[in-house]
Amino acid sequence: MRIEMYDLLCKAQETIARQYPAILTDKSKRGEMKNYLAQYLYNTGYTVDGYTMQQTVDRLFEEMADYSILTKYLADSNIEEININGWDDVALTYLDGRIEKSKEHFFSPGHATDIIKKLLQHSGMIIDNSMPMAQGHLPGNTRITVLKSPIVDDERGIAASIRMLHPQRVDRENLLNTDSITDEMLRFLEMCLRYGVSFVVAGRTSSGKTTLLNSLLGSVPDNKRIYTIESGARELALVKRDTNGAVINNVVHTLSRPSEKDQSNVTQEDLVIASLRFDPDVICVGEMRDSEAASAIEASSTDHTVVTTVHGAGGKYAHQRIAFLALKGMKSNDIHIALQQAALAFPVVVFAHKLENNTRKVMDISECIVEDNGELSYRVLYRYKIKSNTYRNGEFFIDGEFVKENNLSDNLKEKLLRGGVPNPLLEQFLGKEMMTA
Repeated sequence: MRIEMYDLLCKAQETIARQYPAILTDKSKRGEMKNYLAQYLYNTGYTVDGYTMQQTVDRLFEEMADYSILTKYLADSNIEEININGWDDVALTYLDGRIEKSKEHFFSPGHATDIIKKLLQHSGMIIDNSMPMAQGHLPGNTRITVLKSPIVDDERGIAASIRMLHPQRVDRENLLNTDSITDEMLRFLEMCLRYGVSFVVAGRTSSGKTTLLNSLLGSVPDNKRIYTIESGARELALVKRDTNGAVINNVVHTLSRPSEKDQSNVTQEDLVIASLRFDPDVICVGEMRDSEAASAIEASSTDHTVVTTVHGAGGKYAHQRIAFLALKGMKSNDIHIALQQAALAFPVVVFAHKLENNTRKVMDISECIVEDNGELSYRVLYRYKIKSNTYRNGEFFIDGEFVKENNLSDNLKEKLLRGGVPNPLLEQFLGKEMMTA
């Protein structure tokens, strides 16, 4: 007997709840549920167009025990983000930048809302008419933001962004193979990191900022100590092990712990301050988002190497963003002083961007010089120049090339030399042309 999937789900749930209620509440009995569902289909003779019996059992199981159509996407290590635009519109972003619409969708606005509510329960988050917005983290390093009616239209039901954070999925080789950056640019940033030049990676969400940091931090010699600070979920994965499982490098990973109780609240700023007690060679603040910017500036000013990311554009805009954040933790309210301190603390700015064809590029690497009169001057060292950008048959086609625009300033060379860089290495970056080796 043919039946619609949603009608079958309602009937199956009602029967299971009446005859085998423990299966719905006891997680240890999950394995038995598929057997009961298969028996139910056999007894009733129900079939769904487009589904085999096993596919029908699997779909019913996903609806009753897991998270409907989201179940397989949440478990797919190649998916970076799930965007639910409405109950009948789900878009999937893959690690390689592809964006595809799911062929499946929820049964109704109410069904989508119920599934998301069940997903949020894992982390104690609630969404209802009194609190129509929820944001936080799920188990498995997953970040989620959800909006429901009345913030979104009733006929759409719910909107959600579910981002799976994949630590260290992309390494140096992957960055080069995908033309996200050149070898020379990578080696320049690795040199800065090793020899004491702090820098910031700027860009919008999903532009590849943390991916780039993961690769760069992986180049730090194993006997140097790296201290990382992140908020909510850990995206950095830097611990290295030998073939016997023994840790061979020197890494301390930390996560902030927000709490409504002051005595239990551990902020990123607290962790930056604590990092100095660990004698770190490199401090990495996963993302500047609040007053920890002031502490990070202070740490860099005391000759620690600090690397971080910030939401925003590159060059002066990154320093402006850091300066505004730093003011929250400074006694002074002078934005010009905060801006100078941000530029002195992070003399190099990397701008990462996701282009219209969903490829990620390091668009430029800039150097900032704080002049004697306090003015800031910027010079682009490397840039990705777009030669053409066309839109055909629903796709973007972008052609561009990386170019070297300027040599390092005397200020930056002096800072690197003080950090111990060998002259032969430094000289590799003083030529006018991009190096290919």
